[in-house]
Amino acid sequence: MKQSPILAVAALLCLGTLNSQAQTKLPARKPVQPKQKVVVKGATMKDGFLMQDGKVMMTRDAHTETLTTETTLVNGTKISPTGTVTMTDGTSATLQNGDYVSLTGRMTTAAYKAQQDSLMQVAKDGGKGKTKIKKKGK
Repeated sequence: MKQSPILAVAALLCLGTLNSQAQTKLPARKPVQPKQKVVVKGATMKDGFLMQDGKVMMTRDAHTETLTTETTLVNGTKISPTGTVTMTDGTSATLQNGDYVSLTGRMTTAAYKAQQDSLMQVAKDGGKGKTKIKKKGK
């Protein structure tokens, strides 16, 4: 009988020590400034191939250089340094100044880009088309 109160006190002490263990708090998180974006001055190009002044320019990872050997893209399209593009179905085309081929093999002509730019300009103007210019003095 004398043992049961001692056992009860010992059990309470054990439970009390489990509950009262030191809990370490994590230090507060320091505010972190977002990393600055790299700003490149001048004209930059997306990764891909661009015909410029009769030369095929290749851009990868922001490095642009003249294409010197034939290159095969991921979809099987081949681009030669002379500007000949051979598609996977066997058709070929010659790049003109301003034509662009992405690294996935999608070709965009300079005429198509100009058309898209003009469509974007019309949409930006609210679809009004050309506006009349008022002359001074009348």
